[in-house]
Amino acid sequence: MKIQIKTLVASALVALVCSPAFAKTQDLGELSDYGTYFGNTFNAAQTSFTDIYTFTIAADGDVSGATSDYKATVFFRDVNLTSLELFSQPAGVSIYKEVSVADEFTFNFAGLSAGAYSLKVTGSVSGSLFGAFDSAEYEGFISTTASVASPAPEPADLAMAMMGLAGVGVMLRRRNKAVAA
Repeated sequence: MKIQIKTLVASALVALVCSPAFAKTQDLGELSDYGTYFGNTFNAAQTSFTDIYTFTIAADGDVSGATSDYKATVFFRDVNLTSLELFSQPAGVSIYKEVSVADEFTFNFAGLSAGAYSLKVTGSVSGSLFGAFDSAEYEGFISTTASVASPAPEPADLAMAMMGLAGVGVMLRRRNKAVAA
């Protein structure tokens, strides 16, 4: 029994030591003017976290968005975003960095070239009086003004449309002949 308790205590300590370094990586795909949501939920206190969101834009344009973290009271867990940084890929060159991000923060990355990018969100999560019974989260929204090319019709689709128009023409011709007779 004592060995089991010691094992549980050792496991809990290992979990506490490992928990401060948390990272989430998510691919948001190709951005559009409709936008995409991103974010993370935490159920434990974290001294710090770094989340990476990768995305692409199809054409030159601007990327904009907003982040929001929730703060209820001092009794509940709280997320504090500390920085937001944009990198070009695959080189990993930093394009933009905002330090001391507010609870409600908007961003705009103007004049980006078509290609791949990653958005790094860093912050910390406070403890709570309620332990594991509450959670904290942040969320964000990101979109682009880059024009997305509309898909061209396939040759088979064009052929079907032409056959349909020809069929309508044949029916009208038959109808006109029947009316004339």
